[in-house]
Amino acid sequence: MRLGQVANEEVGRLLNGTNNSQHAAIGHLSSAAGRAAESLVYLAEIDDRRFKEIWPDDGYQNDTVDVGHVRWAAAGALTSLDLCMAAAARLGGFAQRPPRREDSIRDYYRVTHSGKVDDNRDLVRPPWRAWIDGVVGDARYEKLLRVRNALVHADAFRINHGTTGPLAGHSLRYGYNVGPLIPPVQQSSHLTIMAREIVELSRDVALAHVGAFVAVLQSIPR
Repeated sequence: MRLGQVANEEVGRLLNGTNNSQHAAIGHLSSAAGRAAESLVYLAEIDDRRFKEIWPDDGYQNDTVDVGHVRWAAAGALTSLDLCMAAAARLGGFAQRPPRREDSIRDYYRVTHSGKVDDNRDLVRPPWRAWIDGVVGDARYEKLLRVRNALVHADAFRINHGTTGPLAGHSLRYGYNVGPLIPPVQQSSHLTIMAREIVELSRDVALAHVGAFVAVLQSIPR
């Protein structure tokens, strides 16, 4: 069963008949989180079909598709987690509701550009505190944030293998030098991550933590 559908059903189970003014918003945010995670399963499949074998001549530049898939993956994964946080904050009654936007993970835990950690997880009520702890404690989540930073600065390079035949396989795609979250950035602190790895990382992080979000919903008694 799909994550978005299950999330919406669980919100309905918890809130139907309660006259909770947040019901519609919580249901929308929860189902949107599930769909965002599921979209990355689809992305990973079409990404593999396009680049696994000989790259097709379909009228779209390979570089454009490559970068588009990577940005979709990283942004989609982080968005899915922020949607979970927004739904949890409303459902748990601890929403900060910043002006003109919903709560996000960054409202409760973030590393600033100067390297300072703003940790407000004490504001997150159970059972959602365990959920956000699981997210920020996941090394894959930190890697995904590092990828997002690299994408903002477009720090991409082409892997050159000197092939004389048709372009084929993920190994010829873009790579990214991903620096640490906390400055100073040094060459030794960089990690090289390939485009396909970013797509798979984004999918896996989103599925794991949106799935955990749904499991929390299922654990809450009516």
